[in-house]
Amino acid sequence: MTFFPSEHSERRWDVTGIENALLDLLVRLQDDHRLTELGLVKGIMKLVDKDEQQAILEGVGNLRPEVQAGGSCANVLRTMSRLGASACYSSAVADDSAGDSFIEGLASNGVESRCATLDQGATGTSVILVSPDGERTMNTHLGVCRDYGPEHVPHEEIAESRMFFTTAYIWDTPNQIAAIESALETARGANCKLAIDLADPFAVERSSDVLLEEFARGFDVAFANAQEARMMTGLQAVEDTARKLGETIAIAVVTDGSNGAVIASDDQLIHIPARRVEVVDTTGAGDCFAAGFLYGLVRSLPLETCGHIATALAADTITHIGVRLSATIEETVAELESGAR
Repeated sequence: MTFFPSEHSERRWDVTGIENALLDLLVRLQDDHRLTELGLVKGIMKLVDKDEQQAILEGVGNLRPEVQAGGSCANVLRTMSRLGASACYSSAVADDSAGDSFIEGLASNGVESRCATLDQGATGTSVILVSPDGERTMNTHLGVCRDYGPEHVPHEEIAESRMFFTTAYIWDTPNQIAAIESALETARGANCKLAIDLADPFAVERSSDVLLEEFARGFDVAFANAQEARMMTGLQAVEDTARKLGETIAIAVVTDGSNGAVIASDDQLIHIPARRVEVVDTTGAGDCFAAGFLYGLVRSLPLETCGHIATALAADTITHIGVRLSATIEETVAELESGAR
């Protein structure tokens, strides 16, 4: 399919993204009793301060966390870069070891960093409690991510990108909102394609009005899970939510767990079945799905093939702890690509 205009072919990056730079601390629970004891709602992201986060870590006892570079947008860009797309990322980190680890995680995956390093505060972290069924409950301390402002936006890089990507998480503090609005203005002025992941019911509940306003101004790709899509549209059937989102978004993609995903574009409604795998950890499944789909668009593949690549990546990552992919994932993607040529 022809998604990008021909003049985009000479641009430096396939995608530039802005969102919250986070270091993930993953803890695998033996059962869900700890969630109840800690007063946490399974499967929901919660913003916490540093003391609350420390109390949660102490509450899981001797279960030691595994540390990985995280952040939803950064997960998408790292995954796209691994598949061969060129990517640039911006956020705010602190001058600390966590910030160093996050930047190293970008570099090791081929993503160029335009992160601002701030002198005061701490790099954001997310304690992710993984239930035995693979569901994750996120407890996020945003740290200096919340200090990201318009002065940190890499306008030149956005203008030299074919696509700009972000998530609903970024609509938080007034300065973050000013930053993302400034970035979107630059992207629209440069005729970049705009893509967003609604990311979490928490983010949708907080920012649905402003998101609908942005969609009305023009957005090219939006990802939502079934719950988020229902919250945004007021409709129940997944197909209906996709059609409704597709009224203002060129390509609307609604995922529905084991039921697969629905893609709405123009008059098309495409169903992509889920792959059956043994679930270990759902952390990053949505991020890998978005990465696979956007990579397919970068490669000018049909929407159905984009959906199958997205589903393959999502299914693969949930068989691992954290946002990881198998060593053979490139071969899987190449087979799907070749089948579409």
